[in-house]
Amino acid sequence: MEFDKFVIGFEGLKLGEHDYKFLVDTAFFKELEYSEIQEGKVIVDAVLIKTERLMELDMSFEGEVIVPCDRCGEDLKQKVDFQETVVIKFDDEADEDQGMIVLKRGETDFDISHYIFESIILSLPSRKVHAEIEGEPRCDEALMAKINSSNKSNDNDNDNIDPRWAALKNLK
Repeated sequence: MEFDKFVIGFEGLKLGEHDYKFLVDTAFFKELEYSEIQEGKVIVDAVLIKTERLMELDMSFEGEVIVPCDRCGEDLKQKVDFQETVVIKFDDEADEDQGMIVLKRGETDFDISHYIFESIILSLPSRKVHAEIEGEPRCDEALMAKINSSNKSNDNDNDNIDPRWAALKNLK
């Protein structure tokens, strides 16, 4: 299976539908130093519909990524499965808005990689934790025990508060 580069050249494209297939893999995520996604594999099927005034890009994302668990920090697999549509139009100044990308007049191609990355990030849940079994998290037990014991020792430290600051505890 052959995948397209993340640059869509639209100069010379005929009006109508054009199919693209992008592979977003671990190498892609490693290039982005600010990515919380450590590795993964997501296949993006895209259909570019070109009309005389604008273009519409329908994308279907499917795969999985590995992110750190918010509770224990261990690797957590998150499924990616969603669809998104973005409208691309031309104007005198480039801009991005929710669901719309405005390119400067005269541009002949568009690098879709950043938009794909943002779409994947935004599709992930805001709280990424291991699933619970009977109310208990499936996080690494030894690590969770260490975290919990650390929290208890911090509670004990609060008992030895300087008397000058003790009155502040009552302000809750």
